[in-house]
Amino acid sequence: MDVTAFLAFSAGVLSFFSPCVLPLVPSYLIVISGASISSYTELSSGRHRKMLLLHSLSFIAGFSVVFVSLGISSSLLGNLFSTYERWIVRIGGLLLIVFGLNMLNVVKIPFLNQEKMCHLKTKPIGLLGSFLIGITFSLGWTPCIGPVLASILLIASTTSTVKQGIYLLSLYSLGLAIPFFVAALFVGRILHLMQKYGWVLKYSSYVIGGLLIVVGVLLTTGYYTRISEALLRL
Repeated sequence: MDVTAFLAFSAGVLSFFSPCVLPLVPSYLIVISGASISSYTELSSGRHRKMLLLHSLSFIAGFSVVFVSLGISSSLLGNLFSTYERWIVRIGGLLLIVFGLNMLNVVKIPFLNQEKMCHLKTKPIGLLGSFLIGITFSLGWTPCIGPVLASILLIASTTSTVKQGIYLLSLYSLGLAIPFFVAALFVGRILHLMQKYGWVLKYSSYVIGGLLIVVGVLLTTGYYTRISEALLRL
């Protein structure tokens, strides 16, 4: 069992269900489809579904390109500073613990609680527009997706090859892409469920914060590598 690959994929899924991403999904679906807010219910009709799915795939391709590029950069930097890998991992692990404590509201770090997003005022025409919006989405910094992505980039920086970094960030992108595509496929039902059970979102930040602390502790103490190697032998 490749625990690192599983963690990368799970991090992508968790990013989708974070309080700063999931509530915005309907807005992204409306924007990439070109529908108006007053007619968003038409997105679930057969006439619009094919168009919405195509634009969703283009949107997914946009944010995947950026995340995979970050994986390449992390691996290259990791190889460059391989001599100091142990200390880089330990310091990164401590940062993840701080991020997790911030999400649990144990400590307050103001700059982590500010959303910094790059917004497009108007959507360019066609599938290229959806691709550019996907890039815009991935370049944004939010208090939820940032620390989770940072944990995967930190792990990618410890890998021996760029190929491994690409692999991990591709899995992260896949974990984020699958629920987004499912949301586009069942947009009518998703909107209904979000209206009915939206209160559950406030607890997702606690789950993500707890996982960040666990991963941070494992990285700082060196047990992450031991556990990964043990599971790979299974």
